[in-house]
Amino acid sequence: MPSLFSIFGDREVTRYWGHPVLRDLSAATALFEEIRARFADRILFQWGVALLDTDVVIGTCTLAALDMENRRAELGFALARPNWRRGYMSEALPILLQFAFCEMQLHRVWADTDPRNSPSIRVLERLGFRREGLLREHYWVQGEPQDGLVYGLLGSEWQQKRDLVRLERVKTVVRGTNR
Repeated sequence: MPSLFSIFGDREVTRYWGHPVLRDLSAATALFEEIRARFADRILFQWGVALLDTDVVIGTCTLAALDMENRRAELGFALARPNWRRGYMSEALPILLQFAFCEMQLHRVWADTDPRNSPSIRVLERLGFRREGLLREHYWVQGEPQDGLVYGLLGSEWQQKRDLVRLERVKTVVRGTNR
């Protein structure tokens, strides 16, 4: 729980989100239990991201809004501030995308982000996501309406991109077991 709290309890990490920041460890525990229940029901797949030399979770990557009938899901990701700008998400997200397109047989993965969130935009574009549109005043963040940029990646595009991605420093932790 301390790892989740260090990520989602940091106002800088969550500044572009419409969700409130976690206030304490009990809120992190409640979030973990919610994630675990939704994972068990197969309506959310959220992995912890840890450095290879430690089991401390430094971030998360998520497939949410699963729509198996239309073979699509939403991508989400967050990283603890001390680990920003080190390329970790560019290394971790391909594992999730490989799972989405090859194991789950999804056709499309999409993401949305605040237009001011340049680091997330760079990660998405580096992974082959294409900007598809602008959702005007789509979210309320800190009491103000904010736009959202929508990005999408098709399975066929991922097949072409995946061979260009290198994985070195990051592993995923799924339900307490390393993959």
